[in-house]
Amino acid sequence: MNAVLPVLLALLAITDASFCGFRVAAGRDARIFKADYYRAAIRRGMGRGLFTTAAVGAGIAGACLFAPGLFPQLLVCARAILWVLLPYATLTLVGMGVWAAAEADARTLASVVVLGPFTLIRPWVIAAAAAVGAWKAPGLMAALVTVAACGAQLALEPWLNAGMRPRLPGHGSNGTVKHENTRVS
Repeated sequence: MNAVLPVLLALLAITDASFCGFRVAAGRDARIFKADYYRAAIRRGMGRGLFTTAAVGAGIAGACLFAPGLFPQLLVCARAILWVLLPYATLTLVGMGVWAAAEADARTLASVVVLGPFTLIRPWVIAAAAAVGAWKAPGLMAALVTVAACGAQLALEPWLNAGMRPRLPGHGSNGTVKHENTRVS
């Protein structure tokens, strides 16, 4: 069970980052057929999520090398965090499942009832997970690591948002109009 908790938290973090990639891209492309655009945005979110999760994991591994009793304390924090994150993640995945498998009316219902509100409460859920994890932490170092890891997850969406611009058909990535016979230098 000791190895499962960090792996489960890493999977949740990477999945959340993928959803962040989609959310950041949503509404920024005026084209009708956006499947490739959204897949690229999800991959971008997943890539940054993998990077962030690896960086947080490396930081935690390094901290555990210098403080041998830290890992069991972090497992206590991880258990507490999962009590907050798993219900949220489960309902989000159910909403995505309904959205992906259903007809247009059910998709709209899933978006309005689950996906939209859950996007708004995401920062609060992560902050609550950090607070619960820090509160349950047996030591100060475990509490600080827990809050820092949750802070890194919260920073993902603004990081993804920083490089996005509205995209219109016939426009370049920097917002300029592309012309067929015009050379851009």
